[in-house]
Amino acid sequence: MAKAWIARSTDDPKKWTTFWYDPDGKQRQKSFGTKTRADDHRKKKERELDAGTYLDDRLGKQPVTAVWEQWTNQRKLENSTKKQYRSIQRTTLEPFFKARTIVSLKVADIEQWLLWMETDRKLSARTRRQRFSFFSGMMEWAVVNEIIGRNPCKRIKHAGSRAKEIREHKSKARRLTTREVLAMLNGAPTRYRAMLWLMAGCGLRLGEAMAVSRDQIDFKGEVLRVDFQIAEDGESESGKNSALQRRHVKARDKEEPGRVVPLPPNVAFELRRHIKSHGVWGPERLLFPNVSRTGYLYASYFYRQIWLAALTKGDVAYCKPHAMRHYYGSRLLYAGVPENDVADWMGHSSTDVLREHYHYIFEGAEQRGRAAIATMLTPGADDPTEQAEAA
Repeated sequence: MAKAWIARSTDDPKKWTTFWYDPDGKQRQKSFGTKTRADDHRKKKERELDAGTYLDDRLGKQPVTAVWEQWTNQRKLENSTKKQYRSIQRTTLEPFFKARTIVSLKVADIEQWLLWMETDRKLSARTRRQRFSFFSGMMEWAVVNEIIGRNPCKRIKHAGSRAKEIREHKSKARRLTTREVLAMLNGAPTRYRAMLWLMAGCGLRLGEAMAVSRDQIDFKGEVLRVDFQIAEDGESESGKNSALQRRHVKARDKEEPGRVVPLPPNVAFELRRHIKSHGVWGPERLLFPNVSRTGYLYASYFYRQIWLAALTKGDVAYCKPHAMRHYYGSRLLYAGVPENDVADWMGHSSTDVLREHYHYIFEGAEQRGRAAIATMLTPGADDPTEQAEAA
């Protein structure tokens, strides 16, 4: 039995129809205005069937956004990640690709999309690179699921340049001085002041600081166990919004529930004072519940009522809460703490992040570098190289 053939269309004798059997044995057909085009399509389908690369034309005609939704829905994702993907679709896929079919995308289309995100949407290099990575993953999934035959993203070089991202991040980095940090700590509401001490003195992320419980603090051993975070990632009754939940921090090693960080004496003092003044809440014995002590603390409340208040009272120029974590990492590096230790305490999988995002943040780095070179380029200065050769 022939895999594909052509015949005059029964509905319109002037047209020709290509018929073929797909891999499932179902008969398919497509009509053309000329016999030549119909025969070319027959040959194409026979080649695909013989090579095992058959694609259902109808699947490729789906809009880009429809395939994005399929890709998102079939993956096992946290609710917060699903929200992020929906935001990407709403802000950067639908406005640009509109009703474009996924099979119609060429390399030039992806390149134009990247340029549009930079010039029209003013997205940072880091954001563009991240969204391109997600999009390429979706396209590769479409290839594997035989929706399209190739992934045009693979032919794009230097999409969202990593080097450019780092340069951009350096130019916009907010450097907190010790004076500014102390001013913010003093200006924070007393009920949540110890949270900021944990962020600046132990390098905790906001979600991790909100989830700290009394059981995680070892005052005698002078360490803090970081193995939980508060995330807006639970199922709500309406299904419209993600509810708060306390869940385990993703560990670097599967055998470990989280990480252990040193507990400086000044941070320990603030935690003791907090527990004495405000106690703990709930069966988890959390240090920082919401202001009414009826549930977990929302990040939105922290930002408006705690973080902005600390900035205002401390008379500190605007910066994001993550600047406290940057302060912690950069100060450890400045003090000469080994990179591997800093990476462990901050929960990074490697020291690469430290080299790219922390070494340049602490103030005084430039002055320190200038002084080092000035000291070396002085007549009579010791030269370690010459000493080694003499030995």
